[in-house]
Amino acid sequence: MRVRGYADGTPCWAAVATSNFESSRAFYSSLFGWDFADGRFVLDGRAVAGVRERDGGPSAWLISISTDDTDQVTHAVEDAQGRTRSIPRATGGSDNGADGRAAIFADPAGAVFATWQRGTFGGAQVAMEPGAICWYELATPDIAGADDFYSTVFGWRVHEAASAPGDPYFEFRHNDDAVAGLLPIDHRFPSRDLPAHWTVCFMVDDCARSCDRAADLGGTVARKPMTVSTGWYARLADPQGAHFAIIELADELRMDF
Repeated sequence: MRVRGYADGTPCWAAVATSNFESSRAFYSSLFGWDFADGRFVLDGRAVAGVRERDGGPSAWLISISTDDTDQVTHAVEDAQGRTRSIPRATGGSDNGADGRAAIFADPAGAVFATWQRGTFGGAQVAMEPGAICWYELATPDIAGADDFYSTVFGWRVHEAASAPGDPYFEFRHNDDAVAGLLPIDHRFPSRDLPAHWTVCFMVDDCARSCDRAADLGGTVARKPMTVSTGWYARLADPQGAHFAIIELADELRMDF
């Protein structure tokens, strides 16, 4: 599905910061059928995700939330007991101006996310189809704290979503639209001591086959395919250790692409 823009306060982009640029480029291109152009991964000619070399620290995916006012978000984050990890700055640039203005934050539980104020670039130009981003979700030990923080900063509200017994799941909603998932760090994770974190989720045609393909490419299957209310879900890590999720939607939820 082609995307032309994002409303203020909605997730709009994700990029992997990697310790091995060429390895990450080869892995994701082979796994999702991506090409590479203008410094970004592209799917059928449209920007689908970002990648950059990381100097030090573990490889990781970073999600971005669209904003019309980066400075206002910065003040709101700090007022809500979050932390600014990278001050707002213009990024990219061409004869037509900067790509946009980015900043990086952490919520009170430590989950890291970014904001993006569009310039010449608005975010992912394709979503909700195989090989593209289809969802974002926050795992945290403090559901109530997440509700307070993200409602203060972005105006999101938490609603309980359909889930299996004993596996609570919630949605963040913004202006009545579901924009991200929320779940506690519980028995579904390898350790209850994991830090709070955001995960980007990509749609695939076949969850099990994509897990096998990721392993063949040097990645790791961190959570084997499991049934969820929307289909089949798994968590993977690329060869550098950056975690992400994949989902194969149930037939009744799939669109015609």
